[in-house]
Amino acid sequence: MKRSETVKFPSSVQLFKFCQKVLTFQRATKVNDQEVGDILEFNPSDCSHWKRGERNIKSVFALAKLAEVMQVETALVHDVASGAIGLDEAFFEFLEAKSIKEAMTKANEEGPGVMNAARERVENFVKAIHAQCEFTTPPLYLPEILRFFSFITTQPTEIVDKLTRILKLKQGQYCIQFRKGDLRPQTRMSMTRDFARIVFEAERSRFPELGTVSTNIAQFEEILFTASLLIPKTLILDEMSKLDSRRNVISELSTLFWVPKSLVSFQMQDVLRSGNKLTIERPMVIDQGMTLGSSETNVSESSFN
Repeated sequence: MKRSETVKFPSSVQLFKFCQKVLTFQRATKVNDQEVGDILEFNPSDCSHWKRGERNIKSVFALAKLAEVMQVETALVHDVASGAIGLDEAFFEFLEAKSIKEAMTKANEEGPGVMNAARERVENFVKAIHAQCEFTTPPLYLPEILRFFSFITTQPTEIVDKLTRILKLKQGQYCIQFRKGDLRPQTRMSMTRDFARIVFEAERSRFPELGTVSTNIAQFEEILFTASLLIPKTLILDEMSKLDSRRNVISELSTLFWVPKSLVSFQMQDVLRSGNKLTIERPMVIDQGMTLGSSETNVSESSFN
């Protein structure tokens, strides 16, 4: 009898592909199917069922094991397994988490003084942009911002290998192409990262308020710009005070600001790095069962890692 073409658990197929893609990237060599199955101690038959979407991987212990071996956030694995995000969006978040970690390592080498100066410089630049487009209520729509940057345009197109890409049209003129279809939070973040690369690297001389570029701090500036543009700290703190304390804070803010959870997490951590306090009236669920205590509290960064 001919096998049905209908996949019973499509999100499990995506999870298998995600695991294989991450491991291949990390090991810099092709990872075969059974190596993925071995993480969960699957025999070849079970592994094949998982790959074809005939077995649903939903156990919290199995997902935690996958996250541990791949060294990625458990929430990201949960999102793939539940079908909340697809393979390309998940792999983008994986790469961005790696990029953020590398940027923080380099920036820390410069010391807190340099990092604080960069933070102030970038946030003042973003505040001026927000004021110009009169942004006060999330989410931010990128066309409202880009109309003030006439040297950058956007274009939906067929892209297979990534979510967005930068095309240099001519000297001082750029186009950010993005994948056709529904504009996902990860695509919005990718477009903003490309926007940051153009402004902070290629065309920095247009904006003297940004000062000169420093190799160790440049990537940190671009991540700060992306987070500050899409999730301003004043708004994230304001919205946190309105949230239902029984719901998942990271997920709620991610939906509200139309951004990936990883970017919300970074911005909340940076609130703490910059010395701000999180005012929380009742215990709140942050992510994966973690809670913050009541009252005005200085929370350690490890709460969000």
